[in-house]
Amino acid sequence: MKYFTLGLLMMCGLQLFAQTKPAPAPSGGYAVIKGHITNPTQRFWELALNGLLDQKLIAIPIDAGGNFSKIIKVEGDAMEMLILTAQRTLSVMSKDTITMTWDDQDAEQTFAVTANNRIRNGVLRMQNRLDSTFLVPYQKLHTSLYQGQLTDAEQFTAINNLFNREMKMLIKDGVYAGYDNIGVDIYFKYATLMYRRNLLPGYNLQITEPDTNAKNMFILNVRWPYAMESEYWFRGSNIYRRFLYDYVKLSSPIKGTIVLGTREQVEQKTTTLYNNMPLRNYHAGMNALSINEIREWYGTRTVMDNFSYQNYDQSVGVYNDFITQVKSPRYADTLKQFYQNMKRLKPGMPAPGFSLKDENGRMVSLSQFKGKTVYIDFWGVNCSPCLYDIKNSIPALHEKYKDKNVVFLNICVDSNEPTWKNSLKELNLHGTNLIATGWTQHPAVKAYNITGIPHYVLIDAKGNIADNNSPRPGQGQQLYTVLDKLLR
Repeated sequence: MKYFTLGLLMMCGLQLFAQTKPAPAPSGGYAVIKGHITNPTQRFWELALNGLLDQKLIAIPIDAGGNFSKIIKVEGDAMEMLILTAQRTLSVMSKDTITMTWDDQDAEQTFAVTANNRIRNGVLRMQNRLDSTFLVPYQKLHTSLYQGQLTDAEQFTAINNLFNREMKMLIKDGVYAGYDNIGVDIYFKYATLMYRRNLLPGYNLQITEPDTNAKNMFILNVRWPYAMESEYWFRGSNIYRRFLYDYVKLSSPIKGTIVLGTREQVEQKTTTLYNNMPLRNYHAGMNALSINEIREWYGTRTVMDNFSYQNYDQSVGVYNDFITQVKSPRYADTLKQFYQNMKRLKPGMPAPGFSLKDENGRMVSLSQFKGKTVYIDFWGVNCSPCLYDIKNSIPALHEKYKDKNVVFLNICVDSNEPTWKNSLKELNLHGTNLIATGWTQHPAVKAYNITGIPHYVLIDAKGNIADNNSPRPGQGQQLYTVLDKLLR
């Protein structure tokens, strides 16, 4: 991918870069995922697809011979595909035919992948090689950063060193077609660590030793990629989208913009920014972003996230404002349908019913607890904040209300039954323990718009929603005040 600079074109204080040829709008399509598993341990395996607005967990059946084949819908130019069994992250594009093989007894070491054409084959194999080489070092780096024993300079050195190792493995033998996208993913993976450790803008990822191949990797020749708004990166990298969303919602400044197309198309795609939005995150993004496609994506995602994490009435206020601004039918239609669903979670509306299995195999229905205040904890065995609450805050909460008209429902969403039951024993989690396998695909999870955990919901004695974004157990008095009011 080659770029040229449109002089010093200035708009809203941003320097704009453009690509030589116009690129079509994301259209999407379908891909085929197929392959063979040696020594399969179950009748299906799962992959997660990260799209523009959500993550989809897809179960792929395995036949008696260990073979599988699945057609999946691709959203836009490319999607991020997580093969959970083998801990691999691969890109998937429209018209791809991707063949994967592994042995279930050692999936991480035996995983192999090929594609239906030479360029895609090279990209996927390189992604697999990088994942297999750097997954463990990255996890160790992440752990060391959060132990709180390193200075800022030492943290940067550790991050930058591993970044150099991974990027140099990518470009060691040259920069081939498709490698630009991999380079973007690598950069923003480590930029995310920098951002979360408050190392930006004081430090900047960089190649520490001269490398002639680095000149052919665009992202290595940009002064501050972390502060760039890029349509190209947006369409091709889910890691970049995640970084950009977090970066701008906290009012971090965008210093430059990369737009696909001619000068005239650049002017059509950028827009005058406006102020005074009801919520801080929405306000920050609308003022920081100038590419229409990215702004509308950001606004849509912010509205959806607000309903998951913010006050209902404030969330409605943001929706009402943004729905008058959004022009793309794709985002407008998505939001309108989403809002219709969210109306069901307005305080005072009947709580969506469900029936789930407990640790003894019995089905438990929400309707059984009508006449009691119900506090629901959607949690996961792989969720660190969930486990922190369970160990440090939930025991005191349960003790305080053990003789009150309150029922505590603990719904695990991210695990299979054996792992969940073992976790219950280790955690000694009291209350009514239920499981909703399938995470975001489970009907109960969808009904309550649970997109992240832990998530807490309060239902009053009449069986109506009291708060779909209830205070957490660790918020102590704030939660106690709400519960006491419901118990009067």
